[in-house]
Amino acid sequence: MRHLAALGALCFLATTSLVTAQLQVSVQTERSDFLLYERVDLHVTITNVGESDLVLNNDEGHPWLSFLVTKRNRLPVRQERRSTFRSINLKAGETKTLKADLTPLYSFREEGDYNAAAVINLPGQGDIVSDSVPFVVLRGRQVWMQHRPVNGSQRAYSLIRFSPQPDKTDLYLRVEDPSANLILANLSLGEVVAYIDPDVNFDPQGNLHVLQPIASGTYLYSRADQDGKVVHQGIFKTFQSQAPRLAKLEDGNVIVLGGMEENPNTSRETLSQGQQKASAQADQVPQPPAAQPEPQPEPPVAQPVTQPEAPVAQPVAPSSTP
Repeated sequence: MRHLAALGALCFLATTSLVTAQLQVSVQTERSDFLLYERVDLHVTITNVGESDLVLNNDEGHPWLSFLVTKRNRLPVRQERRSTFRSINLKAGETKTLKADLTPLYSFREEGDYNAAAVINLPGQGDIVSDSVPFVVLRGRQVWMQHRPVNGSQRAYSLIRFSPQPDKTDLYLRVEDPSANLILANLSLGEVVAYIDPDVNFDPQGNLHVLQPIASGTYLYSRADQDGKVVHQGIFKTFQSQAPRLAKLEDGNVIVLGGMEENPNTSRETLSQGQQKASAQADQVPQPPAAQPEPQPEPPVAQPVTQPEAPVAQPVAPSSTP
């Protein structure tokens, strides 16, 4: 039995060596940390190092590109959907890079450490497996949640703080339909400052309004439909010591009250950029400027946020949840 196993291993190595002589495959992710149910894009780079052109297709009944995903304990993660990719042609010496979203294909149902590798099948020649790339799936910190009836089911709307980068914290919107076991949306609205929770309200049309602080005196306003699709965003700043806030009118519509809306064409530093600049200038002592009176603009009249016509519901491509 041991001799048969050893013979099989030698055959596999010989086949892999033959394919490796023709192809080089590598994988990488855009970052190392991902929020639970967030899309995990794997970038697959393929180089034809042989002397003849290659065609990668699914003609033999097997996908030419698949993946091997394991947990930290090396246990494989169950694949829920079959990956299907269009055929590609690789000329001798040519390199191509593909991007594949692993989240709808695999059951990332819990936080933890994972590894992913690409597997390329060449009919009649065998498989080539890339080196694996590690990544971490985390739950983040939920700061708000509410259930609302939509089309006969109870949807769960939640806002989650998560740091995709060590120096950056984003506010994520997640929309779930537990009865259908679907995640309709799981996307970042933008950066958010620490220790201050967002202002949240629904309007009669089921749109979700979120006002989140992104810097000192600066707020990001977002409006999303029932499925979690963001239909509008804008920047508001504190005006005459009055910070913007969400308010409901008698008819239930939501407006941004106070503050002043920023021109969307005005360039603005991100929160992380401002923090980096402040850190770099911490040791510098600038000369105080001469005091000059500033003109006081007329205070703006609070205007209701424009409500677009109700869009046709278009659910985000679902991925499985527990």
